[in-house]
Amino acid sequence: MHSFFLIGSLWLLAAMSPGPNFVLVARTAARHHARASLFAVAGIASATLVWGLAGALGIRGLFLAAPWAYIGLKLVGGAYLIWLGVAMLRASTRPGGDPPRAHDQPAARALFRTGLITNLANPKTAVFVSSLFATVMPPQASIGWSLAAVVMMALISASWYAVVALVLSRPPALALFSRVRTAFDRLVGIVLAGFGTHLILSNAR
Repeated sequence: MHSFFLIGSLWLLAAMSPGPNFVLVARTAARHHARASLFAVAGIASATLVWGLAGALGIRGLFLAAPWAYIGLKLVGGAYLIWLGVAMLRASTRPGGDPPRAHDQPAARALFRTGLITNLANPKTAVFVSSLFATVMPPQASIGWSLAAVVMMALISASWYAVVALVLSRPPALALFSRVRTAFDRLVGIVLAGFGTHLILSNAR
């Protein structure tokens, strides 16, 4: 139980740290209703399940045995994040008034897919999860306990980003966003593109 809750605590800290997932949820919540951003949150949580299962199965060993697999994931993931960041930068240059709300809602499937791929685009998450299981989960832990820890991690991700979505979709946050919309979109684009660039360039080190 101690290991179980330690994994949960460390994962909560990791989820709360600013990164591509956070800026994606923040932007979606500010531009659309909270309900729309929750679809992106569902995608992020689903990707957490994928990386959690990969970590429980020891994907870090695969990356060590086949470094090209890790490098390939980093290149693909980095390219996607750069593409997403550039798309947001281009969108910030378009003229517009109030941020889109009820009359300009993206499809739920598109939001879910964006959240899913954004989280899957960072293979370092798999290494982090693998390290958690390798150093915190006792060797004699059953498959049931490992799966329970993975589900807990997905629930933590869903809960944290749902709180972010609900808070940033409130009227005070929307009023602030309406004043800084262009700058915020540019910041989000730069963060995503910068993170993707970091993933790609880290292969050279």
